[in-house]
Amino acid sequence: MMIGMADIIDITRTIGQDTVVFPGDTTPSVSQAHCDDYTISELALGSHSGTHIDAPLHFFDGRKSLDMIPVKRFFLDADVIAIKSQVAVTVEELSGCKIDPGQAILLKTRNSDLPRDRFYEDFVHIKPDAAELLVNKGVSMVGIDYLSPDRYGDTDFPVHRTLLGAGVLILEDIDLRAVAPGRYRLACLPIKTRHADGAPCRAVLGRRS
Repeated sequence: MMIGMADIIDITRTIGQDTVVFPGDTTPSVSQAHCDDYTISELALGSHSGTHIDAPLHFFDGRKSLDMIPVKRFFLDADVIAIKSQVAVTVEELSGCKIDPGQAILLKTRNSDLPRDRFYEDFVHIKPDAAELLVNKGVSMVGIDYLSPDRYGDTDFPVHRTLLGAGVLILEDIDLRAVAPGRYRLACLPIKTRHADGAPCRAVLGRRS
C-alpha cells in the first residue's frame, strides 16, 4: 500500500493551543527565550498531556512502560468508527464492526466537537463490556477523542484496567474532526523517556489506496 504526502491527516492536538487537561493534571506551559542567534523554549507538561499514549505501567506496577514497547506497535492498521451514542461506546455499536486482531480502533464521538475552552465532564466514554469486546477481538490499540476512555468520576477506572491489563495501548485525546470513518494506516510515536507510564505523541493517519 502506497501513501502519498497529500493523504496524511494529522490527528494530534497542539500543546499550548488547544490543550485541555484532566482535572488534577499538570497544565502544559511553553516559554521561549530569544538569544542573539537562536530561540530556545522550555516545556513543562505531564506525561498525559495533549494527544498521548497510555502504557500498562500507568495502572499496573511492574508492567511495561512505553520505552519497553516494540516500536512496531506504533504503526498499525486502524479503523475509525463513528459512534452515534451521545453517552457511551457500547457493545451494540461495536458488534457489527469487522475488527481484525492486531489493529487499532479509533472511536470518533461527539467529543471531537467539544469546545476546547475547558474540561467537560460529560464526555462520551467507553462502557466496560465494550472494552472487553475489543480485548477479545485482539486489538493492539484503542483510541478515543477525549482525555479518558473511562466515565468521569468512575474511580475504579475499569476501562483503563481492562485494556491495559490485556496489554492494549490507549491513545487519548486524538482530533478526529476532519477524519471520515474508514480504514487507515496509523503512526503514533510517543516521546521516548525511561519508565514512561504515558507520553505525548504525534499521531497521523494515512489514507489507504
